[in-house]
Amino acid sequence: MSAAARTAAIALDAPGGARRVPVRARGGRRSIGVWGGLAFACVLAAARYLDVTDDGPAMLLFGTAYTASLAAAALLRPQWFPPLAVAYLPFCGVYPLLFGGVPGANLTNLLVLLGPVACIVSRSQRRERARFGGVERLLAAYIAFAAFSMLPAYAAGEGPVDVVQTFRAWVAPILFFFYTALIVRDRREAGGVLEVLAWTTILVAGLTWWEGIERGGRSTIEASRVSGLMEQPNSMGAFLVYYGVALLAFALTVRPWPRRALYLAGFAAAARAMLFTFSRGAYLAMAAGAAVVLLLRSPLLLGVAGGAGAAAAVAFPGLMPDSVAARLRATMSEDDAFYDADASQALDRSSAHRLVLWRGAAGMVRDHPLAGVGIGQFQRVIGYYTEVPLREGEPRDAHNAFILIAAEMGVPTLLLLLSLHATFALVAIRVYRRRRTPLDRGLAVAFLGMEAGVLVSCMLGSRFSDESLIGYYWILAALLLITSRFPEVPVRRRRRAWR
Repeated sequence: MSAAARTAAIALDAPGGARRVPVRARGGRRSIGVWGGLAFACVLAAARYLDVTDDGPAMLLFGTAYTASLAAAALLRPQWFPPLAVAYLPFCGVYPLLFGGVPGANLTNLLVLLGPVACIVSRSQRRERARFGGVERLLAAYIAFAAFSMLPAYAAGEGPVDVVQTFRAWVAPILFFFYTALIVRDRREAGGVLEVLAWTTILVAGLTWWEGIERGGRSTIEASRVSGLMEQPNSMGAFLVYYGVALLAFALTVRPWPRRALYLAGFAAAARAMLFTFSRGAYLAMAAGAAVVLLLRSPLLLGVAGGAGAAAAVAFPGLMPDSVAARLRATMSEDDAFYDADASQALDRSSAHRLVLWRGAAGMVRDHPLAGVGIGQFQRVIGYYTEVPLREGEPRDAHNAFILIAAEMGVPTLLLLLSLHATFALVAIRVYRRRRTPLDRGLAVAFLGMEAGVLVSCMLGSRFSDESLIGYYWILAALLLITSRFPEVPVRRRRRAWR
């Protein structure tokens, strides 16, 4: 294919067709930004494997190179910014890379600040106005309503700086939705971001598995639980569920077969590593997400996989680690348990404690239905609403993202969030039903499986305010939305749509 033909073909992938400013690039060749993202992800994974300290000379050198690359990408090649950001996000908690020890001066905040720069440069290069459709307006309304929750938090005595920092932690992951939607221009760039995301997820799964092997000899389940990059077992399990399910979707949709095999192996690694977190919510979420992916690809495939799994569990009970089976049995155990008045039988202390907190949260919502008790105030206020006094040291986290949002930010904010989830799901279903391009269909299946995992997981934990955990969700949502606006790829070019 000639250079002119390649330019015209890429232009057809963008909203508005050939009116977009063309970018000369070969159809399936990775850009420097994608190669850079893959390289940085490997370096960070190696640093974690070797237990490199976050303030040592090695990470200082990495931070300098990564910062220079981000700045150059934002100012000169904004299309390289998303894959570079994707490579770092899961590691931002363990490698914050502070600049000069100044509070708040870290790589995560640098990403947040350089994002608007990359968006402005990208739009100026393309010489077109940003599209702000119904989904973007809904998301902006969600952020605006949530911002009102800063007022009751300030009225409760929180300092203005603390309130703003708490809101910043909540809103920062959502900003990556806008950055991705405003920068990514065609399917080739979208595929590059997905490739870095998938590879980074595989690396994270491998690191978690290795940590699980190292901790496997501990005497108790709590001592054996792996915290991983998220530094919390339940959050680590949630990460492996959300993006491990996406790997399964890619394995069932991409070409050629060696890449399918790589993604399938990555999913298997994520599923096995997830078991080391001993998170019961992650177990349920992984089952739900994988079931959605298999059902979309083929109901028969779901039936075969489910039947084979059940048969293997009966015939070879040793396939499930004893520690995992013990963790599941503990959910309805008489050991360290107490009888809950609203439950049919004794629950383990963790599960019953959550019911106490949820009933207290319902009282919060009744008293503060519009703006909530204030962002970040749940743990301080919940003790006034529970029917039994909370003892010192007992967990006070809501253990449910939707209840937490309703209690802290009000019912309107919760309704907007649920509307966003429903809208994204409808977009994904429409793309899957109407498109035949592998990239489009793979992304739709991946998002629907991830969405199922997110919904189940967030009913048992709070997962919406950590870039390292939920940042990928918003990036995938943005890729889904912009891909839905691309025209369909001609039949003769579909085999090249995602390589």
